[in-house]
Amino acid sequence: MKTIFFLVIALLPVLKLNSQEHLRIFEDTLNETPLLRISSMNYYGSNRFNNQFMDKFLFGGNIDQALKDNNLNRLKSANSIGAEAEQRIDSYTPTINPFKKEKYGLMLSFSDNHFLSASIPKDVYAVAMYGNASYVGDTADLSFAHAQYQHYQKFSAGFYEQKTMSSIQLSFITGSKGFDFYSSGSFLSTNAALDTVELSLRGQGFSTDRFSPYWAFQGTGFCLDLSYNFIFASKQGKQQIVNFRVGNVGAIFWNKNSKNFTVDSTTIYTGFDVKDFIGQDSINDSWNFEDTLGILKRIGRYGEALPLELSIDKLADIRGNKVQAIFGFKAILTQDYRPYVYGGVYYQPNAAFSGSTYLSYGGFAGIRWGLYLNYRVQDKIFLSLGTADMIGNISKNYGFGRSANLLATFKL
Repeated sequence: MKTIFFLVIALLPVLKLNSQEHLRIFEDTLNETPLLRISSMNYYGSNRFNNQFMDKFLFGGNIDQALKDNNLNRLKSANSIGAEAEQRIDSYTPTINPFKKEKYGLMLSFSDNHFLSASIPKDVYAVAMYGNASYVGDTADLSFAHAQYQHYQKFSAGFYEQKTMSSIQLSFITGSKGFDFYSSGSFLSTNAALDTVELSLRGQGFSTDRFSPYWAFQGTGFCLDLSYNFIFASKQGKQQIVNFRVGNVGAIFWNKNSKNFTVDSTTIYTGFDVKDFIGQDSINDSWNFEDTLGILKRIGRYGEALPLELSIDKLADIRGNKVQAIFGFKAILTQDYRPYVYGGVYYQPNAAFSGSTYLSYGGFAGIRWGLYLNYRVQDKIFLSLGTADMIGNISKNYGFGRSANLLATFKL
């Protein structure tokens, strides 16, 4: 899992920027002007593990006793880690009219996507970091651990309404690599008198056959994306925009070389210490990891849903008031993601410059402070650079994630 984390997070230092959410500004209608939009969205976050711990876990370094203890003391029933990375390009062509209706234009897109979602129960963390010594005469609950990763590309075609910029797209999915594992009804019990460890494991999962090269092409699928901008006037006559979005309604079907795992076993070990087990390299050890733990493996196709997203955003209008409120809600249908809400202020002192700041809570992390800066060049180019986690970008002790967001729009 450390390798997968690294692949996702490695994009951040290269970009030198930092955000989680999509841009919350309504840029204007296109009318007869083609448009090209390039965006980069990258983040990782946790509601319990701070950046000091995550940096050393991901990039190397000594995780000392104090650091292990500090993170253990923060753990509760829900301990999440998650990440997303999307590199995307969209084109809007108003001169090609689907259904022969001039109000619609052609929208084509391509994106490269990473998604990581994990839940670490407190006892799982404690056993992994300290071994089973603290559970002598007691039982460690290893249930409800979860880890999921998907790397896939979307080739999308659809149409948009020029007046509202609402759109619908159907995408062909190519899956590069992935895994999904979870446990239930699992425990570890240590009996000092008998010098035995009882390990009961129940769960299932899958992984793709290969995790390299970058474009591995090990699966195919489909999905549907819907975005609707509801535009109305306030009591003062000012235009207001609320965006409703449903994304990733679909699935990936991994190829016939996928590895499907099932475990339902109870094993008793004598003279066994979990720290010794964790320190072993299973590739070089004489014993077989899968056979020892009673893991059954089957090679065959595997299908799984994409991380379905639902969001509602009150957007800022680039042609509206200098000061506007922004707020919204987002949900990703995975067991590790909690409802995400935010609220803040958008400020535009002149036609060229604008910015926004807000507070958010939820998702894979806790409370965060976001900041965006935008620049508009003569109604032809729009640039935005921002962060959804200002604290995380500058602090290892008080930060619980990092994020990056870049958007560039060109009217052609």
